[in-house]
Amino acid sequence: MALINLHNHSNYSDGTLSPAALAREAARAGIKYFSLTDHDMTGGWAEMEPALKEAGISYCYGVEISTGLHENLHILGYGINPYDPVLAARLADFRSGRITRIKKILELLNGLGIDINFEDLTAPADRTLGRPHIADVLRARKIVSSRSQAFKRYLAPGAPAYVSPNGPSVEEAIRAVKEAGGKAVLAHPGVVAKILDLPAWKAAGLDGLEAFYPAHTGVATRDFVSLAGRHGLFVTAGVDFHGPGSERNKMGGFEYSDEYFSEIKKLFL
Repeated sequence: MALINLHNHSNYSDGTLSPAALAREAARAGIKYFSLTDHDMTGGWAEMEPALKEAGISYCYGVEISTGLHENLHILGYGINPYDPVLAARLADFRSGRITRIKKILELLNGLGIDINFEDLTAPADRTLGRPHIADVLRARKIVSSRSQAFKRYLAPGAPAYVSPNGPSVEEAIRAVKEAGGKAVLAHPGVVAKILDLPAWKAAGLDGLEAFYPAHTGVATRDFVSLAGRHGLFVTAGVDFHGPGSERNKMGGFEYSDEYFSEIKKLFL
């Protein structure tokens, strides 16, 4: 049985495995169709691509862009040119906005008596910083026991150190993907079901919907496949793997079927 999983993160964003280790994990899990979709970052592809080739895994280039509309409103870009200079400049700008947000969060934490400096965060300067990196410092200092506890206690909406996202608009994110030669896909639609505006996003260039996702029930998956069809969108599948210690550490996939995935398969190398 061939498995497809097009939503994965390495330590170039908030994953915990290097791209090469991530490729090996995918191979062990029997993944046949794969993509690396780091947040606002394509730098991991230089290491990922040869590792996937060595493992005999088919792949398409990917990225995940976090928008400012909602904490979980993300646009996946597939079939992009990961080395496109215009895309690289845009992603660098998006990452800069993340740094501004991170520093505001640290100010709030300092106000709560938790002294974390920006320099304490472990991600290298050329990679994507996010709230999970703060969570990892909180865990390392034994202030919390896990990333999820850090989010619940300090970093999630409604918590005392929460700061709203300041990423691009949905339309800007879609445009960044399209102008880099890619297809734009709405990530985990079930998480943002209450604010879906598919007609507007389709008009902006949205191409697909991540209908197959671990948090979606079977009924929800079928509903999203149907919804995609009504709006002329194709569907994709991904598990949102982040690696050991992330609590999103179960590598797996969905059974590949041409019925659902023939369109995205056109982008595979």
